[in-house]
Amino acid sequence: MTGSSATLRSLVIYALVLPLALLLGWQLASPGSLTTWMFVALVAMVLATPLLLKWHRPMLFMAWNMTAVVFFLPGRPQLWFVMAFLSLLISIVQRAILREMRFLHVPSLVLPLFFIALVVYLTGKFRGGFGLASFGGEMIGGRRYWTAFAGIAGFLAMVAQRIPPQKAMLYVGLFFLAPILNSVGNTIDFVAPSFYWIFWIFPVEYMPGQGPSMIARFYGLTLAGMGVYYYLLARHGVGGILGAKNLWRGLLLFGVLALTMTGGYRSFFLLMVMTFLLLFYFEGLLRSRYTVMLVLATIFAAAVIIPLATKLPLSIQRTLSVLPIEVDYRARESAQGSSEWRLKMWETLLPEIPEYFWFGKGLAIEGRELVMVNEQAQGDSAAGAERAKLAADYHNGPLTVLIPFGIWGALGWLWFLAAGFRALYLNYRYGEESLKKINTFLLAYFLARVIHYMLIFGNFYSDIAIFAGIVGLGVSLNGGICQPARAPAQARQPVSPPIRAGRPAWASSRSV
Repeated sequence: MTGSSATLRSLVIYALVLPLALLLGWQLASPGSLTTWMFVALVAMVLATPLLLKWHRPMLFMAWNMTAVVFFLPGRPQLWFVMAFLSLLISIVQRAILREMRFLHVPSLVLPLFFIALVVYLTGKFRGGFGLASFGGEMIGGRRYWTAFAGIAGFLAMVAQRIPPQKAMLYVGLFFLAPILNSVGNTIDFVAPSFYWIFWIFPVEYMPGQGPSMIARFYGLTLAGMGVYYYLLARHGVGGILGAKNLWRGLLLFGVLALTMTGGYRSFFLLMVMTFLLLFYFEGLLRSRYTVMLVLATIFAAAVIIPLATKLPLSIQRTLSVLPIEVDYRARESAQGSSEWRLKMWETLLPEIPEYFWFGKGLAIEGRELVMVNEQAQGDSAAGAERAKLAADYHNGPLTVLIPFGIWGALGWLWFLAAGFRALYLNYRYGEESLKKINTFLLAYFLARVIHYMLIFGNFYSDIAIFAGIVGLGVSLNGGICQPARAPAQARQPVSPPIRAGRPAWASSRSV
């Protein structure tokens, strides 16, 4: 009987696998077809379902800060985008099947995100729709709406379960070290053409020598360095890096900071410095010997860098141009031109705020209008600014939410930022001792991101995923929002009956 069952099972398997293999081979006969890639992806997804059911949460945290794309899907969405919706769907199904599974209870964070989602949906509904150029729509820009939705979905997927305490550093490593793979897109000059298929997954977004100044700017390499920098701070803290016994940690931190400067991004440099200083403060090191060490290290670095500044690579000089030191005129002009361009665009946008104050402009763009602006933008900086304005790429955090989504979007965004800061602060104050360094870093990093968004550079529809990821990681690590422990209630002491004055104790009760 057992042999008959095994034979029947084998026949069923062969009946399913052999036709599928034949169909897959026939599809691969025309590998350049989009239908072929979609069919192969569907088969791979079905085969990978058991892995997704078990590892979807680690994959979500790993993909969150990566620039990898799912090239075989229409529109080539980024991997974190797909994993956000996929992980949330799996978590909801598991919640419906398993009674013991419960999403973490954080209404103070979920409510502002739902409010933001409602504002984004209503704005998109009445301001041109959610058209996607990859699906042949005349109105484009819907991708940015869905990016905001993906950030919210990803947060809900992160708080579906608590990260086991023994795996806390593993998830922190996945979250911050996975961006090392973003540097793959900057290796195209060193890779043989037979390996160019790698760039289907890790696109080459920024080529060396772009722009009028021809300054090489390595975006992927910058993100990789930032990831290592943040991981070191989260794992060891400032105190664990500056200690004399851990000199190699300090050298490694300085090395990755120098690596990120090769991108020429002044805003990233300021963000990393702010994160370090805020973490230094929250660790309570202002009145310690580390303050003297930090001041001396800063003086030494300045004494070495300032005389050699003009001999450094132009990309590093462009990053250092934010400081009052002498740099090459090309780096200075590139940085000043970018700043002036932003200031002029902001001056143009400020009069539009009253027009879209109560109901935002939205993110939809008419395809023909974008084509016309792109044709005019060839070599024309003014038209280039008009293109950025049309795409809602204002390079200013508050404007990217106030103009597209009006006052309601701005209020919802401020609500979430305040709730996120409160959650991270409570976890920093009352979280478990084993998570102290991580909670301290997440609080400092979140606050530095808020300052960076408000004053330096930001973009609402893309940065919502950054902020939601930081808060989602912190909440998932701590199992929610920590609260101060309540003092145990004191047992009430029995009260003896009063004794009248002038009577002996034995006479306080009536004798029988």
